Amino acid sequence: MSSALYDGFIADYYDESPMVRGRVGDVAFYRDAVNEFGDPVLELGCGTGRITLALAEAGHPVTGLDISERMLERCNQKRARLPTEARERVHLVRGNMARFDLGEKFRLIIIPFRPMQHLLEVADQVSCLESVRKHLWADGRPTGERRGRLILDVFQTDAERMHDPAYQQEGLVAEYSMPDGRRVRIMERVMAFHRGEQRNDVEMIFYVTDARGKETRLVFAWTLRYFFRYEVEHLLARCGFRVSAVYGDFDRSPLGDGSPEMIFVAVAD
Repeated sequence: MSSALYDGFIADYYDESPMVRGRVGDVAFYRDAVNEFGDPVLELGCGTGRITLALAEAGHPVTGLDISERMLERCNQKRARLPTEARERVHLVRGNMARFDLGEKFRLIIIPFRPMQHLLEVADQVSCLESVRKHLWADGRPTGERRGRLILDVFQTDAERMHDPAYQQEGLVAEYSMPDGRRVRIMERVMAFHRGEQRNDVEMIFYVTDARGKETRLVFAWTLRYFFRYEVEHLLARCGFRVSAVYGDFDRSPLGDGSPEMIFVAVAD
């Protein structure tokens, strides 16, 4: 995963985007998961800290790891506004989720909001999960009931987005206002389909209009890796995990044809 990807202009618009602000169900889901499985917590791909800081405010010690310096700067700014006790529960680390060594163990490791889909190569996916396994707490019981858990979230792939030329046209994603009054319109398109590699080259185009009516066009381009359910289950098994639950959304509903998410809860065997 490239450190430069989120070190550009995207960090300035990330928190205000409805795509981020509108995701509220996952925060409650992860709060409940910490209550069930325990802390400390490690979040991989923590970004600006939307989930990391919420867990700290709920009373849990949390380490957030991200490769982007600018996203971590944003997270630190938000962290500074927390009450002292919550602020002291947060530890931020700049690092690569594909391979990391923090020298400590966690009862819960989460990979929320799909950063795993930035790991394009199987070798990096395996390396990430092996790193996770090394950092999970275990009490040595053979049943695994008290062992640490991994929760991994990726979106459920829409087959049309793998090949339909309609998605190569700009489509509206969101419109919103920034705190300083700038208007933002986000459009998205697929630049290229790579079905043999399970990847799409994607552009998000930000049209930003200032108070004088001047419009600026900014392009956030990246390659997205998509997954299928049993591919993820086999990947987890390959890395020494046993899947204990699979959900289709953050209300813990079963994974079905119309589910937007694929949420895997796994324990290290």
